[in-house]
Amino acid sequence: MANVEKTSSGSDIDEKKRKRKLSNRESARRSRLKKQKIMQDTINEISALERRIKENSERCKVARRRLDSLESENAVLKSEKTWLSRYVEDLESMIALSPTTTLTLTQSGGDDENVNAEIAAGDCRGGPWHEYGCGGSLQALASFKT
Repeated sequence: MANVEKTSSGSDIDEKKRKRKLSNRESARRSRLKKQKIMQDTINEISALERRIKENSERCKVARRRLDSLESENAVLKSEKTWLSRYVEDLESMIALSPTTTLTLTQSGGDDENVNAEIAAGDCRGGPWHEYGCGGSLQALASFKT
């Protein structure tokens, strides 16, 4: 009888070992699947982040080109402003230096509004307005468009 108990007890131990091995295998399988899912999710997240980096990089390049363009345009406008300020100062100087000069401003209507300034008398040779290329006559200098 002791032999039968031993056999039955041995088979119980073998059954427990077998169940434990199956349980361990199933646990290891779940662990591998979980690790594989985490790895795939991480790969997907990396891909999405790389796409966002590329998109943001492109937007940054477009913004940089726009900024460069605006800075260039701003420099041109500043230069024109400086030139126009000097031009106005020179015109005011011409008016102040020539008491016989009369200035008549006329404005015409329509889409293309012109402002014509006609200077009846005066000579710009040697004056500060000479650089504008009036060629000795103030009339060539006085016509401008706004």
